[in-house]
Amino acid sequence: MKNRIIIFSLIAVFACIVLAACGTGPAPQDTADIPQDTEPAYDTEDTGIKPAETKTAGSWSVDVPDGFEFAIGDVFDENDDRYFSVKRTFLSYLDFSADGEELIKLHYNDNKNTYTNEQTDVSATYGANEWTGFQYSDGFGGFGFEAYTVISGQYIRVSSAGFRFDDAAVQQILASVQYTGSGN
Repeated sequence: MKNRIIIFSLIAVFACIVLAACGTGPAPQDTADIPQDTEPAYDTEDTGIKPAETKTAGSWSVDVPDGFEFAIGDVFDENDDRYFSVKRTFLSYLDFSADGEELIKLHYNDNKNTYTNEQTDVSATYGANEWTGFQYSDGFGGFGFEAYTVISGQYIRVSSAGFRFDDAAVQQILASVQYTGSGN
């Protein structure tokens, strides 16, 4: 009996120490007093994100920031240059598709009807590109978005996971997308 009391007492003391340690971090900062930028950052000096180099896929080019990787193709054909990706990790990426207007709108509408968790419509002009789309929550604190634009008469769609539509890296990447007309 004495051993049980000692064990329960030690557990209670340990629990108190753990609970006390949880509350010793810095107090949360009230962000209402912090001035917020109202202008989106488009150039690399403002964002601190430096493009490593411009990459091309067929008739499209995009600036790929340091720390991101570039890939051409999709899951069905790794050489299909109508599709390309700018990825930070396996779970944070921007996948681009230049299938033509009909397929772009079909895939966009299908995804809009699928990703409905905390969905909000978004639109912005990044560089010269006017993107329209929606952002959604993955339900676990992460975000993704779908958007499309028309550049030089050509439709292109982006599907993203792990990013908000207004993230600085996203703004820089979407602002840099160009139709070169030199591919297929």
